[in-house]
Amino acid sequence: MAATSENANITGVTPNGTTWVCEHLIKFERSKGIFLQDNPFSYTLPVLFLQTSLASLFTAILQFVLAPLGQSSFVPQMLAGLILGPSFLGESEFIRKWLFPPRTFYISETISFYGCMLFLFLIGVKIDLVLIQKLFLTPDQVIYETIFPIVLMLSTGSFHVTAIHLADLKLLNSEMGRIAISASMVSGSTSLLLITTIVTQKQGTLMKDSSNVNWMTICLLAMIAFTICVLRPIMLWMVIGEHFTLGPVILGLAVPDGPPLGSALTERLETMVSKIFLPLYFLFCGASFKLFLIDSRCFVTVQIIAVFAFLGKVGGTMLPSIYLKMPLTDVLSLGLLMSCQGITQLLYLQTSIALEFLDQETYGSGLIALVWVTGLITPIVKFLYDPSKRYLSLNKRRTIEQSASDIELRLMACVHDQENIPSMINLLEMSNPSLRSPICFYVLHLIQLAGRSTPLFIDHQPIYGKTKSSHSSYSRRIINAFRSYEQQKENSVVVKIFTSISPYETMHDEICMQVAEKRVCLLIVPFHRQWRPNGITESAHPVRALNRQLLRTAPCSVGILIERGALNRNNPLTSVSFYSVGVVFIEGEDDREALAYAMRMANQPNVSVTMVRIMEPRKKNKNMTNRDPNGDLIHRFKVDCIQIKRHDYKEEIARDSVEMINVIKSLEGCFDLILVGRRHECESGLFNGLSEWNEYPELGPMGDMLVASDSTFDGSVLVVQQQKRSGTGYHDLHLDSGFVTRQESLTIVEVPHDRKVWPMV
Repeated sequence: MAATSENANITGVTPNGTTWVCEHLIKFERSKGIFLQDNPFSYTLPVLFLQTSLASLFTAILQFVLAPLGQSSFVPQMLAGLILGPSFLGESEFIRKWLFPPRTFYISETISFYGCMLFLFLIGVKIDLVLIQKLFLTPDQVIYETIFPIVLMLSTGSFHVTAIHLADLKLLNSEMGRIAISASMVSGSTSLLLITTIVTQKQGTLMKDSSNVNWMTICLLAMIAFTICVLRPIMLWMVIGEHFTLGPVILGLAVPDGPPLGSALTERLETMVSKIFLPLYFLFCGASFKLFLIDSRCFVTVQIIAVFAFLGKVGGTMLPSIYLKMPLTDVLSLGLLMSCQGITQLLYLQTSIALEFLDQETYGSGLIALVWVTGLITPIVKFLYDPSKRYLSLNKRRTIEQSASDIELRLMACVHDQENIPSMINLLEMSNPSLRSPICFYVLHLIQLAGRSTPLFIDHQPIYGKTKSSHSSYSRRIINAFRSYEQQKENSVVVKIFTSISPYETMHDEICMQVAEKRVCLLIVPFHRQWRPNGITESAHPVRALNRQLLRTAPCSVGILIERGALNRNNPLTSVSFYSVGVVFIEGEDDREALAYAMRMANQPNVSVTMVRIMEPRKKNKNMTNRDPNGDLIHRFKVDCIQIKRHDYKEEIARDSVEMINVIKSLEGCFDLILVGRRHECESGLFNGLSEWNEYPELGPMGDMLVASDSTFDGSVLVVQQQKRSGTGYHDLHLDSGFVTRQESLTIVEVPHDRKVWPMV
């Protein structure tokens, strides 16, 4: 490595345009700094750092600009490399001299290929081999010579490219995403096998010795067998004579995907590879792109080939999908996704130019085709396919208030780890499962996708006494706990356990689809803050964002459970406990849903229910004379529950928010569990000023008062939101405040202007 430019001199240019730079081998020196009149750009290492920084910066800026337009990560990365390359910014003599001197590119190329090898290794780590096993149950002479390679490159498929585009579009765990992943496994494996065969043949041709081809093939097969049979258990690596891109993928396949090893490797390597090494690799690819070498004839020919390859892949995907009677929108979206290009095709182009399949002109035209095909497809897919339409379009309301008390009640609980088990089982026990009113309880263990590319949805229902999934180890303790409870409550409780491994950004789609398919009335999710004997722990931000997204889109009622006190300590599998439950009722559909759930708990002999009704003075007489849904449900509670001695009903008068806060504080230490509604009418004087002090808007004003950091209440809290409306695209616009406007719950009718009409809630 040279210390200064005086030590470097150009020795010649080969017929194919490659510039060779010769440098004197001297002792490595580093810059003394600009303050000592030493130019850092005269040294290789500072230039390399600057190249990496610029590539990462341009990639981040372009991703920030293009991501809202539906572009995947490949397009910003490729554009950053092209912009910094010799065809754009690199065309400047000043930039080319100081930022991209010839002597640094040997080092940059080596590091970029090393980063690419790490990237390919992570691809292999994330591939689920079990899933693959299931799936396989008129141009000039130069253009003539390159037509076949460019057609081949643009027609290949790639599992990893499809998975990246699905992740960027947040469609990984959608129904179409699962189909696309399965199809890309087949097409990607076939493409890789074909490309590897051709590359091996070409390498033997370049060496002008046909016997080498046979030896390379034998060595390749031996390496694969050694990796599968020996390397996977003991993690040793041998690479024999093949292209550098193949060995890392095979090594990655030898690593078990998912936790603990696959996820740990991914967690430690992925950020460094994707943010540092990959931008440098795309910069190297952009440096090989020379716009001035491309003539119109070659460019048009390659683009026509790209169009036909694109249409062929779309048509080849759509025809069998139409035969299977898939919806037309899904068919078109799937065809477009399977036609996306990415880094795999870029690697194929790089390999082709290195093996002299392609020249610089055809390579540049192919690179342009990769960018426009992918840049066109991903926004169209984002516009066409919305996985939430399948459950947001449901018209039937599913709430506890509207469920009959003598039929099976369907509940679903989400758990993140085994710490959530005691409180969920205690809540299930308090829900009064019985022969007359059984409960079907769905448990969904949520695990963040890490160390693998494909999301998993695992059904743990036993078949012939055995669990059919090979991934049950993820949830073994959770399965054992709920199975033990189910055996204790035989014929009154049915527990069905599932595990969802997916990204937190799209996990709500998986949960909502299960809610819709299972016809669940109430979805219970744990709060992101956990109170444990050793202190308070707060989960990562994605858990809180997941809860908010479920409040917006769930096709059923949602309850956020804050786990503290007796619910968190008592073990219902080994002891019987008595619980005191309180319900704070003001008005509105969320309060009615909370009261309806408490009325079901009131039938449990070991549960006492106390309803605390907070009223404004001006509304007291109105509620006594005019029947409304609030009054009807309260009347039912009085008739059905007050006659039982352990239950109670209290009324508290509050004129403003200060008096209401005092009422809430008076409940501290009285109950093991308090149920409250999340949303209330913001016009009520009881909530004046409370929105300014909300610490947790997703809990609403009442839940926030009981859970906030200055609260001394140490019991559990269940914040309930009743499913209000359905329809595609519905979102709760008032989630951040926890209030709803009166117009949102009004039934609009024409009435005389001189009459006062109370809104129908």
